[in-house]
Amino acid sequence: MAQRKKTRKQTVPAGRQTGGKRPFLLTKSLEEPATAFLSQARVELLGNRQAVVDGCKGIIEYSDSCIRLSTPRLILKFTGTGLEIRALTDSSAIVEGTILSLEYS
Repeated sequence: MAQRKKTRKQTVPAGRQTGGKRPFLLTKSLEEPATAFLSQARVELLGNRQAVVDGCKGIIEYSDSCIRLSTPRLILKFTGTGLEIRALTDSSAIVEGTILSLEYS
C-alpha cells in the first residue's frame, strides 16, 4: 500500500486574513526615532543628574557650568556643576552632571 505524505495546512489567525493584500505593519514605523515625527525637541530629565535631548541640532556653548544646545525651535540652556556631554549624535545628546536649572528660549 502506498503511503501518503502528510501535509500541514497553515492557519492564519483571526484578524490577519488580508484577502491577498499585504498587511500594513505599524511596527516598522515605530522603529523610527521620535524626532522624525516631531518638529520640536524632547527632553527627558533623570533626576538632576542626566538629561536626554532628542532633536538636538548642535552645541552653542559648552563649559562645565553651562551647556546651550540648539533644537529646531528652541535653545536649551543647562546650568549646574560638573556638566558634560556624554553622548552626541546628529539628532540627540546626553547631558550629565549636577543640573541646577534648565531654561528654554
